[in-house]
Amino acid sequence: MLRTLAAAAAAAATTALLAVAASPAHAARIEIDDPKGDTPGGKRLDVVGVRIHNEDDRVVVRVAFAAERNGDLIVSIDPRGARGLRLVAEKRGEPGGDGTIDQYLVPGAFTDTTTGPSPVTCTSYRLRWNGDVARMVMPSDCLHDGDYGAIRVAVLTENGAGDSDYAPGDRGATRWIARG
Repeated sequence: MLRTLAAAAAAAATTALLAVAASPAHAARIEIDDPKGDTPGGKRLDVVGVRIHNEDDRVVVRVAFAAERNGDLIVSIDPRGARGLRLVAEKRGEPGGDGTIDQYLVPGAFTDTTTGPSPVTCTSYRLRWNGDVARMVMPSDCLHDGDYGAIRVAVLTENGAGDSDYAPGDRGATRWIARG
């Protein structure tokens, strides 16, 4: 009887371990839905969805808007236990036209709890803004030379008159997104 219980426990533990090992890496990805029409004053960048992938070699952020508009998109990336940074994209010109889109990085995340210098040296941050979707790709070496784990993210849009939209919620950040 004791041998049977031990064998059953070992089989159950092996099955549980295999299930965990075989499960997809959901922790490295998160999606946020944001209400349409929650921007003040109408014609502003209205975030309706955000998808974040914290991959081993890069962080990919895809932001969907209710409509194509000009404005600034700021994605704050805060690594656990370290200073973060902000991915910035500024879109100008006529929607649907050849408007200017500038991109750069700024030290410090919105939700940083640590202090001290956080130099940003990254020439490989990429942005593709097509209509009502912006896709930002930050290689892992842009953040603490790739030496980080879980991150949390916040998304802000602005126009000349101030803040337009914030996701998730009201000045919060995502839960921690494991690196995968």
